[in-house]
This record gives sequence, structure tokens and C-alpha cells, in this order.
Amino acid sequence: MNGMHVLEVEHLNIWEERSGRVLVHDSSFRLAQGECLAIVGESGSGKSLTCKSLMRLNRTGVRQSGFVALNGEDLSKLSDKEMRKFRGRRFCMIMQNGMSAFDPSRPIGAHLLETLGVHFNWSRAEMETRLTATMSSVGLKEPAVVMRSYPHELSGGMLQRVMISLAIVLEPDVIIADEPTTALDAVTAYEVVEQFMRLRERLGSAMIFVSHDLGAVRRIADNVLVMKDGGVVEHGTTKNIFAGASHPYTRYLVSSKQAMSRHFEQLMGDADVAKG
Repeated sequence: MNGMHVLEVEHLNIWEERSGRVLVHDSSFRLAQGECLAIVGESGSGKSLTCKSLMRLNRTGVRQSGFVALNGEDLSKLSDKEMRKFRGRRFCMIMQNGMSAFDPSRPIGAHLLETLGVHFNWSRAEMETRLTATMSSVGLKEPAVVMRSYPHELSGGMLQRVMISLAIVLEPDVIIADEPTTALDAVTAYEVVEQFMRLRERLGSAMIFVSHDLGAVRRIADNVLVMKDGGVVEHGTTKNIFAGASHPYTRYLVSSKQAMSRHFEQLMGDADVAKG
């Protein structure tokens, strides 16, 4: 095992138990300390399934095989109870839809304090102090109000920031961001990507960034893994993927997104001018 690799995935297969239908076949990749790997592909390509399987969060009836190791520790050998300790503290997943990440019947703060309580033996005051500081640092104006709010009272962008601020407090080894900008408008998406970039700099965590927004991928990722129909079709540096993809599907993705990202950059140019 190379000590530099935080995460190693070898021959990951995911299938439906009842039908035997293979959803992800023979996927292998590695993630170095501090690296950001983007996983791209159309809906149904297996991106989110891959991420869920790393954390053993597959829905009932979905099975997996293969080797997944975090800092050299084989996760398949962990019990469900041990795996729960890994989630959040070592592996932190930021979902695309903040609404589904939080219990709608409880204030946001209750969820955050409970999560921290599982992983640290800090006092409530200590937890609140840390959360308030990180919330302010990701641009949430009134942390105390946010903590008292219910998920439906906050916008998608605010919920993403809440999840990012929780990740800062947890300091995980690997952050998995699953389509974090999908539910957001272009300007908010841009701001959330900026927060992810800061999060990386701040924690030095390795990151898996799942997205079909190639503008965001180009800004944040060091390497790109391209998935199609449950398989990896190409894997390379972001620069090489954008400049000279070898697989026709990747070339198609890049060219069809270039036009969209030009529109996005134009919007951002306008936003930067407005800010300046």
C-alpha cells in the first residue's frame, strides 16, 4: 500500500440482488492525500452509486464486492457499527439535496450537535462555539438563527453551506460531494464551489467531487474519472481530459458542456464585475 493514498478502490462491483443486474462493473481508482477527484458522467452512469458504496450506504437489495480501503484499512471487514463511526468522522458525504440530509421535523442545530456528539466528547458549548465559527467562515450570516431553523426554512445554497461547515468541524480524511451544485442556481453554485475550494485548502482533505457541471469540475478537480453505463471509460488529469480526451464519450461530454460553461463564465464575469 502506498502511504500517499488515502483511498483505494479496486474491482468495485455493484449489483441488484434480485435481478442480478450489474449497476457498476469493475471500477478501480485511488485518491491521494489532498487530491480532488471528479467523477463525471450522465445520470444513471453509476457516479452516486459508487460514492454510496464507498460508505456502505447502498439501498436494500443492492450488493457490492471489491476492495475499498481508507488509509490502508479494509472497510469491507468493518461491522456496521464500526462503519457508522467512520461515516462523518473519516468519510464525510455532502449530498446534492440538503433537504434529504436533514430531518425535516427538527431544527438544523439538533442534527449538527447530534452528529458531533457521536464523534467527539465535547461539551455542548464547545460544539456550538465551533459550529458558529465555521458557519460564519462559510458566509452564513446569523449562525444562531440558522441553528434554530428547520431545513425547509433555508435555501439550497444555505443548506450546502451548513453541510460544508459541519465538514470543517469534523475534519474528515475524505469528503464526498455528491452533485453538490445540482439544485442551485448558477450564482449560488459558483459560490458553493468556491466554498469547496476553500474547504480543501483549509483541511487538506482528499475530495471526491461528483458532478455533471464541467465548469465546476475544471475549477476544482486535479483528476477526472469518466463513467458511462456503470463503467469507467476514462481517467486522467483534468488538464488532459479537457484538452485531449481519448474516449469519444468524454469528447462528447466536454464539447457539449463547453458551450454551457462559456455561458456560466460569462455570468460569473458579470458577477465578479458587480462585486468589484
